[in-house]
Amino acid sequence: MIDNLMDFATRTAREAGEITLQHFGHAAVRFKGDGSEVTAADLAAEAYIRDALVQAFPDDGIVGEEGEDTPSRSGRRWIVDPIDGTRSFSSGVPLYCVLLALEVDGTPTLGCAHFPALGETLVAATGAGAWHNGERARVSECDDLAQARMITSGLEYWRDRSTDEDRAGFDRLVKATRFTRTWGDGYGYFLVATGRMDLVCDPIAGSYWDYAPMNVILSEAGGRFTQFDGQPVGAWTSALATNTRLHAAASSILRGA
Repeated sequence: MIDNLMDFATRTAREAGEITLQHFGHAAVRFKGDGSEVTAADLAAEAYIRDALVQAFPDDGIVGEEGEDTPSRSGRRWIVDPIDGTRSFSSGVPLYCVLLALEVDGTPTLGCAHFPALGETLVAATGAGAWHNGERARVSECDDLAQARMITSGLEYWRDRSTDEDRAGFDRLVKATRFTRTWGDGYGYFLVATGRMDLVCDPIAGSYWDYAPMNVILSEAGGRFTQFDGQPVGAWTSALATNTRLHAAASSILRGA
């Protein structure tokens, strides 16, 4: 059953990704009431995913960034982010993805991230491993912060949505690691899960659909995903994703311990 669900998530995310590519490079942005950005591609991709879910699993619930919540009658609920990284997408930068997650009785058990412009897909399910384009995905083996490669999603988040205490912790972590890049949003977590970067440090995790797949994806790839203090990630909390080996040291530096 879980293999079928992983196949469904992968196929649906890829098909929704094809819709986004029709708009990629010339998407017009408008702003929602909360100030976040949206394009016609977001709306069309989510509509496609919702229709696919209704056809395949009519009793499952749906929560999506661009539409109304559908209550669950089955104990399962799908979480949909049609374009994670709208700022990248609307700028013609290919580091955006389609995100899907599946909850069973409130617990995320499946996560999928598809990068349409890159042709890369990562899917994971509890107990079934993490799979990148059909090959097993694993985090890196780096165990020395001085050699660690770090990502953050955007410097404006540190400027606008962080605290002085957390900014100071991030500055300490930047100094403690090998280098820091801003290949952010879902792409950063994807790079950690596939072993190409070692940790992601973000002052905010965003809304639920922004991070719902990440705990399953990272844990099945051998990584760890928490707030800076080790507590579970929640909406708009801090977020630290690592290859596990670096987690305690990074958390300690962020907290000034």
